[in-house]
Amino acid sequence: MSKKQKEVKVGFHTLIQKHYKKKDEELGQANPFREIDELLISIFRLPKLKRFYDLKDNKFCFIENIEIIKKEDIKLVTGFIKSARNEFRPNLIDKRTGNERQNPKSLSEGDIEKTHFCFRVDETDVYIFLQDNYHGVSINSFINYLKHFERGRLDKKKLPMNFTLTYSDIMRNNFLTELELMSRVKSTEVFIEKKFLGSDSLNLSNRTQSVQKEIKLVVNANIRENIKNFAVDVFNRLNSGKDKSITKIRVMGNDENENDVVIDTSYFNKVEYINVDLNPETGEVNTTQMITGLKRIANSY
Repeated sequence: MSKKQKEVKVGFHTLIQKHYKKKDEELGQANPFREIDELLISIFRLPKLKRFYDLKDNKFCFIENIEIIKKEDIKLVTGFIKSARNEFRPNLIDKRTGNERQNPKSLSEGDIEKTHFCFRVDETDVYIFLQDNYHGVSINSFINYLKHFERGRLDKKKLPMNFTLTYSDIMRNNFLTELELMSRVKSTEVFIEKKFLGSDSLNLSNRTQSVQKEIKLVVNANIRENIKNFAVDVFNRLNSGKDKSITKIRVMGNDENENDVVIDTSYFNKVEYINVDLNPETGEVNTTQMITGLKRIANSY
């Protein structure tokens, strides 16, 4: 029986320590949060129940494992955070037979989901490479988890927490670069705020209460024609900030190998994928392979 594999998406982010602004400052100082290893160690040293943190929808999470690797001017911190949803135990059904049975778990139990991570601390930034796990812990929840325990860590030292922890997404090649790499643009969708319907240029209607927030204008190319220049013009108009009516652009076409490509200005975070084996008994991804893949990405970034 051949092993089942899964292509796991990894998101790229930076971890930022943003200080609260002072009276004489317009913006608070922001810098990389370089104490992430100390924070994770302090969390991991707590008893398991003390590491628990409540999320939304009767879900909770906790750090289960960490490893710190130091070499020259780079530090890697890897591990995984477990999460589970309790207060939910519907009956189970067998796909092969259609038979249902009572779920044997208690209401305080939940199916474990692992979300693997790797922090890279170098001279310029603190990067987070986080497994994209829909049923696990999102980047927002992970940051909230870290904030909660950083506050507790500083309280023990009797130090004020005069900052917040936040993150920024690392982008792939910018939209225009990806657009220029396309061999042909077949369709461009321009999303426009609905208030534009009642503007002087269209003057269609002011009764837009029942209309969706955005209007989609679809421009299609003639057969075998290329409307890349049109898409570039629309993007430049959006990017200039002069036209406030355009909210986003979605472009469909082909790359140089004639593969279908869709690019959208609203989802341009940098991602990469790791191929891992699935446990044949539980369906879980292989943790060793995930951590190895995350280290590879972090070392080559």
